[in-house]
Amino acid sequence: MAESQNKRDLAYARTKINFDVKDMTNFLHGGEANVEQRRYIIDLIAKDPVFNKDDWGWLNHTDAVKRGIAMSTRLAEIKMEHDLNDLDFATMMEAIDDTLPIVLHNGAFIPVITSQGTEEQIEKWIPPAEKFQIIGCYAQTELGHGSNLSQLETTATFVKETDEWEINSTSFTAAKWWIGGLGALCTHAVVQARIFIEGKDYGAHVFVVPLRSLDDHKPFPGIEIGDIGPKAYNGFNKMDNGFARFNKYRIPRENMLMRFSKVSKEGVYTKPPHSKLAYGSMVLLRSVLIKQMALYLSRAVTVSTRYLTVRRQFNNPTSRNDSDLNPGLETQVINYPMVQNRLFPMIAQSYALFAAGSVMMEMYIGLMTGLSSGNIGALAEVHAMSSALKSYCTTFAVAGVEESRKLMGGHGFSYFTGIAHLFASTVPSNTYEGDNYVLTQQMARYLLKEVKTARTNPDQVTPYSKYLLLGLNKSAFARSTCSVALPEDWLNPAVQLAAFEHRCARLAYELSDAVEQGGLDTANPKTWSDHNIECYRISHAHAQYVMVLWFIQAVRDASNPETDVERRAEPSSIKVLERLSNLHALHTIQTNLADFVEDGYFSPAQCQSLRAQVKNIVASLADEAVGLVDAFDHPDFLLNSALGATDGDAYKRLWDKAQSEPLNRRQVCDGYEEYIRPLLKKHGEFKL
Repeated sequence: MAESQNKRDLAYARTKINFDVKDMTNFLHGGEANVEQRRYIIDLIAKDPVFNKDDWGWLNHTDAVKRGIAMSTRLAEIKMEHDLNDLDFATMMEAIDDTLPIVLHNGAFIPVITSQGTEEQIEKWIPPAEKFQIIGCYAQTELGHGSNLSQLETTATFVKETDEWEINSTSFTAAKWWIGGLGALCTHAVVQARIFIEGKDYGAHVFVVPLRSLDDHKPFPGIEIGDIGPKAYNGFNKMDNGFARFNKYRIPRENMLMRFSKVSKEGVYTKPPHSKLAYGSMVLLRSVLIKQMALYLSRAVTVSTRYLTVRRQFNNPTSRNDSDLNPGLETQVINYPMVQNRLFPMIAQSYALFAAGSVMMEMYIGLMTGLSSGNIGALAEVHAMSSALKSYCTTFAVAGVEESRKLMGGHGFSYFTGIAHLFASTVPSNTYEGDNYVLTQQMARYLLKEVKTARTNPDQVTPYSKYLLLGLNKSAFARSTCSVALPEDWLNPAVQLAAFEHRCARLAYELSDAVEQGGLDTANPKTWSDHNIECYRISHAHAQYVMVLWFIQAVRDASNPETDVERRAEPSSIKVLERLSNLHALHTIQTNLADFVEDGYFSPAQCQSLRAQVKNIVASLADEAVGLVDAFDHPDFLLNSALGATDGDAYKRLWDKAQSEPLNRRQVCDGYEEYIRPLLKKHGEFKL
């Protein structure tokens, strides 16, 4: 059988790549050793029949949860059989490509106990958790409350006589809700509940709560547990998101995690040295999301790029028309400038997310190292940064996954693209671990404190807020303008960063002035809420600034001979990375142009040259697009896409997938005799 045109088109595109794809892959994943380990882990999953994906599209929620439990238990077995670490476990979850009931056991249950438990509590709970003798989840969200931790309705009342806590769902809306792993799998949970001692409310704290018997898995008396049902877009279909209601359920006093806050057997409460120390677990979950968004968006653009390379429509000439090579064929869709302008910036965003994910995790590790020795200096900034980046990165990544689907035209609506499942997996990230709009208030509050510091003690401003010093001289700041004179000036990273810094400084001072002039108090929700829109603007502006900064720094490090070899890249790769970094920065400016123009920082002529430069960079990446997505190193098992497979044989694969539809097992469909035939014969016979 002759090779399809689809396969020839993708193979030919790979001959035009001007950098070493393997070198770029090593750069993205932190070195060759990491790449090989990731491939090894994914291959472990791909070879195991439990993780076969062929029937996923037809599973209902009940069957999917059962499959999810089977996959969860096999995942635990593989981890122990191969003595895999937490990073390997995360890679296995990536390879499985679905959220399983067991995910929060390693992702939240163990980290929360490790970070907030005493040494004795860690010794008691972590060894059995690591051997999966107990399986845990993280229970914070309630039916009536999610983000507002201070108003949780689940209570933990200290019973001095028995040295116990009485966990109680004080109302119908106090039921824990949306808790991953709770509906069917987990035996334990770390539960957020408000402490009451002799009638005094001490706020939300964390407790290790046994939920189900280790003998027969039945819920203990005093606990009602169930699954909340199917989710939007059929997403998280294998996850047993559950509910729990507690009816004066007793647990030992020692089950309260007491690394920071403590309660003695006499009922004496000792407050933590810092009110936000418990934020460590939230910072972890939000930091992990940045890297996850890199993996998700990069998968979507991989599928889209490959398909658009083999898809041909119309005979419209473009600057990259291959009519000389393939006379009589239609134009490859990826050669249309509008398609490139939609697709290539998302490839650049994916690369930026890889850089940001690495830095954010380094910040988290540094924070936890400091906290372990009593140093809380980095807590406020890392918490604010993780909040801002979670909000911004999950917002544009989810939008990018959907844009990747739309770029593929009509076939993009097929489940077999792999993108529909990907979208359903990513879209809830906009609301879990903090609603993306509400969450932006964290960075806004942090920057308002930094503004006060800049005005009173400028030397104490933290590094990522140094741009606030620009606004101390109001008159000079108001006169400052962009230095771009020639189109190529836009390619100067210093010019790019100056623009983002100016914008951030202006928005931060405008918010600060509005709060001060209105006599408002950030602690008063009645007045603070009036500035939520401004909070969103400054939070996303700051997130965009650090994203641009970190990508620029990653590219610089890649060419620095003193950088660790795992973070370096070859000159040919660096040349393309510089273009990606420029595209990421300038496209971000272009899509937020009003913020840079409204105070006159950009002139109309500069705006025009900016757009022209973005267009030029996009065009310059056309030959590199396939190589750039190949460098993400997502195997076909992970992509699970008929249209985005490595060989490019899109139409053949899509046809073969359609044949697996259960409806196609019979020539005459089920329901013909019951419904179709009576309708056709209702008014008598009709002869063809």
